[in-house]
Amino acid sequence: MSYKTKCVKVIEKYWRSIIAFSLPVQILLVQIISIHPAWVEKFYTARVYRYISQVLRSIFGSTTVPVGQIIFYALVLGLVSWVIRQTYKIVRFKLQRLLLWKETLLGVFFFLSCFYFLFMAMWGLNYYRAPVANITAIPTEKISIEKLQRLSIRLVALTNNSRASIKDTSAAFICLPAGQRQHLLQQATIGYQAVARAYPRLAYTIPAVKSVYVPEIMSSFRVGGIYFPFTGEANVNMHQPAFILPATICHEMAHQIGFASEDEANYISFLTCRLNPDPAFQYSGNLMAMRYTLNRLYGVDSVAFRNLKKQLSPAVTHDLEINRKYWESFPNPFLDFTSGFYDLFLKANGQSSGIQSYSQMVELLLGELEKNNLEYSLPPK
Repeated sequence: MSYKTKCVKVIEKYWRSIIAFSLPVQILLVQIISIHPAWVEKFYTARVYRYISQVLRSIFGSTTVPVGQIIFYALVLGLVSWVIRQTYKIVRFKLQRLLLWKETLLGVFFFLSCFYFLFMAMWGLNYYRAPVANITAIPTEKISIEKLQRLSIRLVALTNNSRASIKDTSAAFICLPAGQRQHLLQQATIGYQAVARAYPRLAYTIPAVKSVYVPEIMSSFRVGGIYFPFTGEANVNMHQPAFILPATICHEMAHQIGFASEDEANYISFLTCRLNPDPAFQYSGNLMAMRYTLNRLYGVDSVAFRNLKKQLSPAVTHDLEINRKYWESFPNPFLDFTSGFYDLFLKANGQSSGIQSYSQMVELLLGELEKNNLEYSLPPK
């Protein structure tokens, strides 16, 4: 028997084990790649990922069915079923317990290895691309109390003014009918078109943004939207308050064009909302940025935070209260567990602050404040 034949037979016999235990090698390779963001930007994001995402959005964007959500729920149910089945076997068949434990561990590592490879190949390497600040040419600003206060004052004024520009009453704006909410999915692309005139690398093509089925499930886990990299779809919880939706939609679209970091997706969402001619988008972007900035201010200067909070218009204050009550209306005993898991997921993908990374958009906003005082006009076509 030749050496080649022996190798083939070994692979045929142990292929699941080979794939399962390739996980550490994959992780090591990703860590090596991660120290070269310029390479990731040039070869992966701008070429490999761009092609993958456009193909996926072309396929799955042709239907309004949230295929990614269906696959995700099916995957979760399948995993739960498998865990229950394996647990039953281990408890029931005591004489084969050691063998069953080996089988279970092999299955876990096999799944993790396959998932990790596909995730990194189809999107995950974007966590290690060059910073978005390189594209928008904003200065990197270290946070000081004085700068944070200045940014907070500016955003409070912008939020109040943009809320006043919305002609609908507060109740009508919050309770937009389903038809108008769906319109927001199409309207979001206009903001990206405007931003792309100034920054072509932020261009968005081939829309694939969808409303999810049974959005209350996502609400119970405090989730406004999910990007599903295996179908290229941005799945949005359209049940949340209407004034939150535009910023959420634009955030998920930023993930679609390869910005994996949550702070950068928030920052791009802010830019695209501000440059969208629709007042609802402008208000949503300002409100999101203001909330994150005021939360940061509260951590360093609670007195300034309280003083600025008093300057919010009655309409903005009412909206914030409606938003708080909405999310609190979905009690979930598993929320701490899922939040902790997501925090670990983000940290495992290079976001050392975990869930807190969402608020790190404040550093990028400080750069925008220094660059243009958060004043924007639509670029010429």
